[in-house]
Amino acid sequence: MTVASIKFLNPKALRNASHRKGMEEKPKSLWKLRLAAAGFGVLALGVVYGGALLLTNDVRLIYVSGAALLFCAAIWIGRNKEDWFAAVVLTAPLLASFSYLILTEVPVLWPNLILWSVAVVIGLLFTRIAHVRCGLAILLVAALLVGSTWYCVAYIPEQLARSLNRVKDASAPAFKLQPVSDGSVPVTSQRGKILVIDFFSTTCAPCIAELPALTARVRTWPKIVTLSLFSSPVIKGTTRRSAFERLRKGGI
Repeated sequence: MTVASIKFLNPKALRNASHRKGMEEKPKSLWKLRLAAAGFGVLALGVVYGGALLLTNDVRLIYVSGAALLFCAAIWIGRNKEDWFAAVVLTAPLLASFSYLILTEVPVLWPNLILWSVAVVIGLLFTRIAHVRCGLAILLVAALLVGSTWYCVAYIPEQLARSLNRVKDASAPAFKLQPVSDGSVPVTSQRGKILVIDFFSTTCAPCIAELPALTARVRTWPKIVTLSLFSSPVIKGTTRRSAFERLRKGGI
């Protein structure tokens, strides 16, 4: 019996069969989309943190690369099907890794998670909104760009400076030292003076290279009092004082 004869004899049965076939194919295609979203999420994770390891660990680069990849992947998902579960699967690898690797050390960077999530939401809805109201779609993307610019240019530098700054407006604690140079050694902060404690090693080239600049600054600004704490390997037959004298004779 041909399809035409089935349609003629019982068109309702044909419609039911087509409906069942469509219902069976829909879950398969939906899970394929979600599997692809998971693949995009893992790929984005590799690209973002691979770039951080190979190029620079600048948080701004991590955010921008992650936002761009998530936004493009969300647009692709939205063009196929606005599946929010696929959007969650796409975002989960980056959000989880950023929370574990970075937020545990610098909690103030929490807006990164929100902006990444917003980028995915806008990307997922972008195609549908663009077909109905193109201006609104452009406005949403512009808002994302403004928020990202604020986060990278203003928020991150200021918050990192506050979080990583260990300087406190307080008097230095009292301490005792064994001097290797002539003269008295300042052990407490003095009123109207700035006590600079310089830690360096005689085997550290950058440490030694900065000493002439520090000495010149002290000569031009009398309010600075320097205290250099250095470490030097003791060669047999020498002392730490003799090592210091060799540095001083060398013009350091």
